[in-house]
Amino acid sequence: MDIPVLNHELADDELTWVREVYADFAAARTASPSTKPREILREVLGRPQHALPQPIDLTGDGVWRGGRNQHGRLVAAVFLPTVELHTHLASRTDQFPMYVAGEAEGFALDEAGRGYLEPVVGGGHFHNPPGAHHAFVPKTGQAVPADWEIAFIAITPRNLREDTHAVPDSVKREYERVVGRPAPTRV
Repeated sequence: MDIPVLNHELADDELTWVREVYADFAAARTASPSTKPREILREVLGRPQHALPQPIDLTGDGVWRGGRNQHGRLVAAVFLPTVELHTHLASRTDQFPMYVAGEAEGFALDEAGRGYLEPVVGGGHFHNPPGAHHAFVPKTGQAVPADWEIAFIAITPRNLREDTHAVPDSVKREYERVVGRPAPTRV
């Protein structure tokens, strides 16, 4: 791989923006409990007060891409119906859960290479430094709902297509030990 390592710190205004988006999303969701969360998130991200210098393309049902903030970082809304265990060898990623259909946990490794799970809560922050192996997973020990999905805002320094990699077998084994389910086979 021949790309530079990008391991920035998020600026205060980036964190404030995400907190404000989540607060408005949570309030709108409470006010309209019968509306699908994805549609509420689309409406909230389309509000003028949340507009980015380069707006997110909010069309369609897939990942909403194309946003770029005032620091030049890419901003997207991601919807995952399956687990994606992977790493970005040269890119920091920041993920901010908006909602989960069902329950979720974040899988990662500590400094000793031991897997652990962290509860996912709306408005939380998952910081993945370059090379961190990570995944959002359905809550362990529970049946996985057929409509399981996690939605999050991602802030990244580059298009991650060039820097998304499969994890080694040792990480897959640790994932299986901690999560209790087979590791996903695709990135």
